[in-house]
Amino acid sequence: MELLAPELRRKRDAKDVIRTGLFIRSSGHEFIVVKVEPDESLLSSETDYYVDGDPIKRFERVQFICLWDFESGSGREDTSTLFNDYISPFFRSVNESGEDMANIVTVGETMKIFDLDFQVMAAEPSSDLGVVDQNTMVFVDWDGTPEFEKIHIVPFQDTLPNAYDYDVFNDYLKPYLTRNKHMRFNVNDQFTYQGVQFKVVCCEPNGPARVGRDTTIYCEGVLHPSLRNLLPPELLEQLSNLPPGLQMLLLNTEALAGGYEERLIEVQEMLSRRRGLNTETIERLDKFRWGERGTSEDAQTQCMVCLCDFSNGEEVRRLPCNHTFHASCIDEWLRRCTDCPICKANVDRAVRQY
Repeated sequence: MELLAPELRRKRDAKDVIRTGLFIRSSGHEFIVVKVEPDESLLSSETDYYVDGDPIKRFERVQFICLWDFESGSGREDTSTLFNDYISPFFRSVNESGEDMANIVTVGETMKIFDLDFQVMAAEPSSDLGVVDQNTMVFVDWDGTPEFEKIHIVPFQDTLPNAYDYDVFNDYLKPYLTRNKHMRFNVNDQFTYQGVQFKVVCCEPNGPARVGRDTTIYCEGVLHPSLRNLLPPELLEQLSNLPPGLQMLLLNTEALAGGYEERLIEVQEMLSRRRGLNTETIERLDKFRWGERGTSEDAQTQCMVCLCDFSNGEEVRRLPCNHTFHASCIDEWLRRCTDCPICKANVDRAVRQY
């Protein structure tokens, strides 16, 4: 700020308009305004200044892709037309404006250039933010993401309004897709608009793909809240790799009195963080073959993970709370959770006696 202060005071006194991309040269150094709120405004004694962050880079190469609008379905000009009629005039207009301005772009951002939308896909040298100047090599192409032929997007029943009449597509789904017309979707993706939560239940072809002008959109039906429906796609994939019995046990919403929200948090933590027992502790638990020991009439005869009856000769493991399971079933559970799946007694505390 000491370096910037003299020039900032001068611009404040002169009532110079400050815009995003403006060069400010002060005390022998060059600065760029990377963001100003509101845009095209004046400096005052109440203005807050931020000068943190890495030095901004001048990009040597930048890759743009042109995105299509799912409602208008803009025609596809060739890439040379995209460069000559859109990219080049846009950046040249800033350089030729007569002001000391820079073309600032952010990797990942979507820019409106005349009547088309362009996304900054990559840049060299690697940086999230940089300057495009006359020495930057610019590459442009059309977005190659396929367009859905059909997509079925369904709302969760408990998020729909009940105080007034509504049209799911026109009041909720269409406005969301219009505002997020370049979003890519996969099966099981979820999003919320105006308090209504939606889920992509099926699509053709498989994603990722975009909703385009020729996509047939279905929104019939509702989803009832369940842990399988509420889990994000990455955790659903992890869940699908577990034994079926363990999946059922994890998704059992009656296991906790707290209901869906509490159970969802627990399942997410178990799948993502694996805060369970280590192999050494698990091996200290009682393990034997079913049938080797006598059982009383009221003894447990079914594994509550896979819900199958025990058979003679199967390896089982008995927890300190006396609940018994197939060894392969309960070992997988205990790698993710320290508690008995039936009574919630802490297995780790009982084994190590702390």
